[in-house]
Amino acid sequence: MLSLTQKLEFNYPRGPLLGLLASIQTVGAMVALPSIGWLVDKIGRRRSIVFGAAWTLVGAALQGSAVHLAAFIISRFLIGFGLAYTVVASPVLLSELALAKHRGTILAYFPATWYTGAIIAAWVTYGTQFIQNSWSWRIPSLLQAFPAIIQITLIWFVPESPRWLIAQGRGAEAREFLIKYHANGDENNPIVETEYTQIKEAILQDAQWKKQSSYLDLVRTKPNRRRLIIVTFCGLFLEISGNGLVQYYLHAVLNSIGITKTVEQTTINGCLSIYNFLVAIGASFLVDRVGRRKLFIASTSGMLLAFILWTTFAALYTTHGTQSFAYGVLVCIFLSNGAYSLGWTPLWAYPAELLPFEVRARGVTYMTGVMHAFGFFSAFVNPIGLGSIGWKYYLAYVAYTFLELCAVWYFFVETKGYALEEIASIFETPGLTWKQRRNFKGPVSYRDVNDAEESGDGEKKAEITNVKEL
Repeated sequence: MLSLTQKLEFNYPRGPLLGLLASIQTVGAMVALPSIGWLVDKIGRRRSIVFGAAWTLVGAALQGSAVHLAAFIISRFLIGFGLAYTVVASPVLLSELALAKHRGTILAYFPATWYTGAIIAAWVTYGTQFIQNSWSWRIPSLLQAFPAIIQITLIWFVPESPRWLIAQGRGAEAREFLIKYHANGDENNPIVETEYTQIKEAILQDAQWKKQSSYLDLVRTKPNRRRLIIVTFCGLFLEISGNGLVQYYLHAVLNSIGITKTVEQTTINGCLSIYNFLVAIGASFLVDRVGRRKLFIASTSGMLLAFILWTTFAALYTTHGTQSFAYGVLVCIFLSNGAYSLGWTPLWAYPAELLPFEVRARGVTYMTGVMHAFGFFSAFVNPIGLGSIGWKYYLAYVAYTFLELCAVWYFFVETKGYALEEIASIFETPGLTWKQRRNFKGPVSYRDVNDAEESGDGEKKAEITNVKEL
């Protein structure tokens, strides 16, 4: 949402031009998508993050210094272009670095910390709205550069993916990583050889049928097509689950229930960001305890209930104009966002777990493309729907969220406790129904080795060395 000062300087953009301002960042990300998977696999996960952050840094500098609307639009395009690389490379790197017992929590922290930036942005804009010149929007614009600077500076303290190192013929470096970070420096720990061998064999097996890497690899085999179903649903549901209504059009929703003052709206936005952050961080601790599938179902069920109540209160407010019904809508906004943050936010990187090494970067890129495509679509549809039919537009979200819940319940599988390479057995075991796949019990996990190492269970460590490799 443009500030009043921006509207004055840019001659009150409206209609398609305002829609372009809201969606051009998504366009930048979509332009980047075709090259992301290739780059992440070619130069590595860390360098790809630096590449993306550098473009974001340039975009933020241009946006903060813009004097014409054209420069402002170009800057948002560049920010979206750069963010696309970091958003794909980061979860891929995290999924490939983490030990199985920690992977769910670590991957959950990644999207949950997005709210850290949202909180800063919300309260910075709250404060700068009182500045009566162009610095009211230039300060928030320039602040976008700081996360990029942090990434470019600190990423070199993060190890490179051992899976990528093995794929590049740098097995000795990968083994050093496993000894240091997965075996607490003990090179004789059986987890080192077990994990190293399993990663290497999985990569070699993928390379046997993959003559030339391309996005077609996502659909060449039945197991990958099964994965693609879930990955597609993730991209769709992450973007169009009602969160876009609040993320991009909160002011319109609040205006519809009589909350029109800028101070009130920015305060609600700031409080909502803090609330979402707390829920998402709390849910991060549940990922490896409760499991992915249960959190997805609970999250989507909560959103469905919230939208039913939201629609009801919005209809009653429209009919009676009573302020208590407006507060009911406001409560439902928090309930809906809280439900989303319970599952969909911390499990953003779930597809990175499902995909094998050779298509992991491309699969996450594909999911990101689905997100951006439907995000671009909803950016135009939401204001039209809200403006044309008001509260009745929420009925579409009730029906949609019900279908989303059905898809999640039927297709989404559990990856709790599996080593990254072990997850392949869920999709590659032939002759199973979806019911059997979502209730699949896989082989003994690396997690058991690590637990045994920490507890001194020699028998358990001996048992794991005999586990059959996939």
